[in-house]
Amino acid sequence: MTGFALPPRRRWSAPASIGALVRQFYARVRKDQRLGPIFAREITGDWEPHLDKMTDFWCSVVLKSGDYHGRPVPAHLKLKDVTEADFAIWLALFAETAAELFAPETAAVFVERAERIATSLKLAMFFRLGPAPNPGGA
Repeated sequence: MTGFALPPRRRWSAPASIGALVRQFYARVRKDQRLGPIFAREITGDWEPHLDKMTDFWCSVVLKSGDYHGRPVPAHLKLKDVTEADFAIWLALFAETAAELFAPETAAVFVERAERIATSLKLAMFFRLGPAPNPGGA
């Protein structure tokens, strides 16, 4: 993706719009048959701290705000019941939400970043090198 131009400020407040994306996306996640129970086990009680943290995360990813100071890989490595296939569900819900809230070119920026993040997390969580080839060939 070459450039990212935000819509005019009078029609769009970036942090507020990103907060809306996060909240609507996680409302879908919580209702999803597969992802809902995973998140329910990890986030008990008040969801606001998580939603605020994810808003900061996406503001940092898209706006380069520097508001997020977490470590997403270690947080995801502890999730033992997540599978690679769960990322496809996550991405579909995210893309659907972004498409509803933003113009196509803006939604595409969010989705492209989400796909890169999902790829990085999947590599961290599931990629394991096999044994090195035996050059002597036995």
